[in-house]
Amino acid sequence: MSGVSVEDRGGARWITLDRPDCRNALDPEVLGALRAGVDGAVPAGARAIVIVGRSGAFCSGADLRYAIAQGPELIASVETHLAHFQDLVRAIVSSPLPTIAAVDGAAYGFGCDLALACDLRVATSRAYFQEGFVRIGLIPDGGGTWMLPHLIGLSKALELTLLGEKLDAAAALHFGLVAKVVAPDELDAAVTAMADKLVNGPPLAIGHIKRLVRSGLSKSFDQAFRDEGAAQTGCLRSQDCIEGITAFFQKRPAVFTGR
Repeated sequence: MSGVSVEDRGGARWITLDRPDCRNALDPEVLGALRAGVDGAVPAGARAIVIVGRSGAFCSGADLRYAIAQGPELIASVETHLAHFQDLVRAIVSSPLPTIAAVDGAAYGFGCDLALACDLRVATSRAYFQEGFVRIGLIPDGGGTWMLPHLIGLSKALELTLLGEKLDAAAALHFGLVAKVVAPDELDAAVTAMADKLVNGPPLAIGHIKRLVRSGLSKSFDQAFRDEGAAQTGCLRSQDCIEGITAFFQKRPAVFTGR
């Protein structure tokens, strides 16, 4: 058993981590199950992906028990493990589907990077984010050194990575890292409401928005402008656009099909 379960409900794919004995730490089997869940979302017809950690933690990073068990092969094993970590982050970032991290408790180390990789984050009042790598002589290795400055600014990103300190839920909301903070028993309802908005939205437009916003970070303004124009042309010619405009004038909810 990997400690990962996948459920498709309401048009969203829910990928759940539940390894209470290690606060949802990741070993190769767990990483493989997470990657399979992300990769299988589009073929399954999902319109959004939710990643959630149970038992009072989102994810505490790498499972050090697995690493230590490798003995003399520790370094080679960790290097392979790192490649799998990074492949998972790439899969989340490059997925055409919008992704939500439902964060309750610790998002530590690579668990922090896993949450950062998602497009949206909802946290409970007891959640915290911590790039604690420096405390064991390492650096963030799941894209944290790139994602944090873009999400919360250079100065705060340097503070969190150089000192390895926690960012609690209230501070995460202040810096815009999370969209909402709720009580622990309200997390599923809040994330479901957010996922429903994405699922019922226009898939073509949502996919373009995610791609353009993310790719725009490494483009010139002129190139981003050109790419927006090309994407908008495709949206204007879609059935979803016709449906959206028709529904607006008929004062009814639009029913988007992704065509």
